[in-house]
Amino acid sequence: MDQGKMKEEHGNPTEEGEKEQNNTSECKTKTKSTTDCEEQQEADDKKAPVLQPITAPSHKPSSKRPSPSPQKENLQDPTMPSIETVTCPKSVMKDLMEPHFNMWRLDRDSMVDHLEYMYHDLGISQAWNIPRSTLRMFLFGVRERYQDNPYHNFKHCFSVAQMTYSIICKLGLSEQLAVDDIGAVLTAAICHDVDHPGVNNAYHIHAQSTLAILYDYESVLEQHHFAVACRILANKQTNIFRNVINRAQILHKIGELIIATDLAKHKELVTNNALNFEMGFDYENE
Repeated sequence: MDQGKMKEEHGNPTEEGEKEQNNTSECKTKTKSTTDCEEQQEADDKKAPVLQPITAPSHKPSSKRPSPSPQKENLQDPTMPSIETVTCPKSVMKDLMEPHFNMWRLDRDSMVDHLEYMYHDLGISQAWNIPRSTLRMFLFGVRERYQDNPYHNFKHCFSVAQMTYSIICKLGLSEQLAVDDIGAVLTAAICHDVDHPGVNNAYHIHAQSTLAILYDYESVLEQHHFAVACRILANKQTNIFRNVINRAQILHKIGELIIATDLAKHKELVTNNALNFEMGFDYENE
């Protein structure tokens, strides 16, 4: 009786030994599994690529200046037509640069074609990034604003522009002056008498015309010609300066050149030019 109670209280030693043996086996199994997992993790770590630490970008100033964006430099208008490369016929250009060029065989459309060739040949259309359609629309716009009077008509415009082109070519001025100056000279020659009414400044001043009052009786027609040219350029379709940064500077030069065609200023200009040549003409002195 007492032995039975003792067995119940303390349990069967054989069963307890088996339990301890099972527990020990389980512990060994868990330990082995843990060891295998650690070894597998180490192997995976060795195979995995080593990630480089992320460093902040350096803000040290570079010795090289970044090149400006061509789009910003030229102020390229996204609505502007594409630029076309135009090849000028060599035989035509050779004839066009001669002072004795016969303009009377050209009709009005052919005159526009030859004026366009001048812009391409002198590198103006390329420097100012002018699409061909815009250049031609500008020339057509100027042509339409020349009145049909006996002398100051579109033929006179072409004659002056052709002689200007001839002087530029014969004297090699493209090698001495900047392309902006060459472009200003040619554009001023084309626009110098646009919308001329056929009467001179003296008539407007004595008649106290609207134009004379508007321009305070000073270089009345010349100021009017420049104003009409600016109105033509104010239209996007005819504005050859849409992609030019220093358009205001070039327009100022064009205005000065057109005002200089006032015959009242001719004597003063001739005297100043004579002094410049005596002292030695400086191309860089504006």
